[in-house]
Amino acid sequence: MSKNIKAIDFFCGAGGLTRGLLNSGIEVLAGVDNDEGLRTTYETNNAPSKFLCEDINEIDILSLRKELSVSDKDFVLYAACTPCQPFSTLNRMEGKDERKYLLLSFAELVRQAPPDFLIVENVPGLNNAYGKEIYEEFIDTISESGFNDIFADFLDVKDYGVPQRRKRFILLSSRHGKISPPKVSDKVSTVADYIKKYHPIKHGESSKRIVNHVARKLQPHHLKIVKAVPKNGGSRSDIKDTSILLKCHQKKPKVHKDVFGRMAWDLPAPTLTCRCTDIYCGRFIHPTQDRGISLREAAAIQTFPDDYEFFGKFIHIARQIGNAVPVKFAQRLGETIVSSYANKGI
Repeated sequence: MSKNIKAIDFFCGAGGLTRGLLNSGIEVLAGVDNDEGLRTTYETNNAPSKFLCEDINEIDILSLRKELSVSDKDFVLYAACTPCQPFSTLNRMEGKDERKYLLLSFAELVRQAPPDFLIVENVPGLNNAYGKEIYEEFIDTISESGFNDIFADFLDVKDYGVPQRRKRFILLSSRHGKISPPKVSDKVSTVADYIKKYHPIKHGESSKRIVNHVARKLQPHHLKIVKAVPKNGGSRSDIKDTSILLKCHQKKPKVHKDVFGRMAWDLPAPTLTCRCTDIYCGRFIHPTQDRGISLREAAAIQTFPDDYEFFGKFIHIARQIGNAVPVKFAQRLGETIVSSYANKGI
């Protein structure tokens, strides 16, 4: 290989995809997102990659490439993790979420200045009833731009070294020939593999030794419920004294069965969300300690390294972590692009 692939990470968030691509040997020139509050987290952890606070609908891609010193001789990757909520089965907006058109805005950038490689990550709903028309239009646009060989499939990050069940729709493509699926791991990682090393803290407490190792403070009635949930994988349904449960949980609940559930040491975690530190939003209670998982533990389950520091208020940081592409999974995607690049001798 004569030189590195240069990448632009659109909808970069806190930098999970960027960090994974950097780890794979790809030179990420910049991350683009419209949330200025992400700048410090992104740039602190991914230097010299720069953060550009831009609305994708207003980007002049030719000017952006010039600003980043991208020449016609460079091999370039565009990566995009467009907001997943519009295509999620949990979205109750019934197709009215305007964010779903952001994928087409990204496609327009591809059309105007085609890169050599593409990575797109989203939830499985992108190419079914929730987003089928958008997806088909996206495919038509990139095909017209020379992306004729496309790998597109549902992948679970637990098969790629991440201690979490997290199914995602992944699209990889190259304008230089066939591209292979990412390589799966030899074994499935567990919650214990990634967070058992952290010293105990109480709810509402912050570690003085480990950055971002802070757990949300619980209300007294929530703490009582947490203490009653059996250790290491217990669920709300295992609580014998149902009188301590919230009224909405004492009947046949409409809420997800994992709410107020504990993670299990020897299993992958459930899918982390932007509310992944809130015990009433999923199976997000620590396996043995009476609290929700800390921000640091959530980041570890997303395979961010321990020195990756997040900045902002607690809720904003939880959102940064939960919305991120897991770093190790991103690295596998990057390695697939690098392998394709090397095999073609380009």
